[in-house]
Amino acid sequence: MPTNAPDSSLDQLLRALDADPHSAGVFYPRRVATRPPAGATDHDIPVAPGVTLGARWHLSDPRKPTVLAFHGNGETVPDYDDIAEMWRQLGLNFFIVDYRGYGWSGGRPSLRSLHDDPAQVAAFFERALAEKAREAGLDRPPTPLLFGRSLGSSPASRIARDRGGAYRALLLESGFSDVRHLLALFQIDLGDLRDEAHRRLSNSEILRHVDIPVLSLHGAHDSLLPPFHARENHAAVPHEKKALCLIPGAGHNDILSFADDYFGAIRDFLQKH
Repeated sequence: MPTNAPDSSLDQLLRALDADPHSAGVFYPRRVATRPPAGATDHDIPVAPGVTLGARWHLSDPRKPTVLAFHGNGETVPDYDDIAEMWRQLGLNFFIVDYRGYGWSGGRPSLRSLHDDPAQVAAFFERALAEKAREAGLDRPPTPLLFGRSLGSSPASRIARDRGGAYRALLLESGFSDVRHLLALFQIDLGDLRDEAHRRLSNSEILRHVDIPVLSLHGAHDSLLPPFHARENHAAVPHEKKALCLIPGAGHNDILSFADDYFGAIRDFLQKH
């Protein structure tokens, strides 16, 4: 179980990664602020002194489960306004969170904040769920789910490892497995920290400690993060409450063009788990 004790080796790793001159190139932040659509509310999640992360909760029915979602790089919360309706059709509410520097969030993105902020996001989200359940006259909220797309597979997987008992399932879409491959795309030289980065930050390592059901969705023609990432993540899950779905014809950024296959796989998985 994770502890609150300082971890000097992790601190050294994150400091080294953020000090790399190429580290800023990992992120593609966009500043966007829009009014929430009907039925949605915006939230500001404190993660550091003077820094909040923007989030949008598409809540159609508090008696139904909510998905805590982390989007991909270059995306923002408002990009999911229409996509949230597709989740609603599955009987799920949708709570989507930005990273620092994205949307209307404060601060600047970094590999450290990508690692550290999700714990505070999960705590905020779980409190908000409990409050909404009380308002609706429920004894407790329906058990939520976790979703992470691409870059968002990292925070979603870590919450599943650290707070898995609070969630029904983990849904990964176009996620990376070995972080060394991901960082190499951005010319980040890990040097002597390669193995430590893999142990600490690779989804395939984190998923070895996840007990809840895991669905890995991936485009069969993804050229940015090829399908071997999904296969490695799927193989790492240490139980049989898991599924791997490679969507024929889909790449990395057009996977929702195959919405029937995409949401059909999610529906089938949740019916079994």
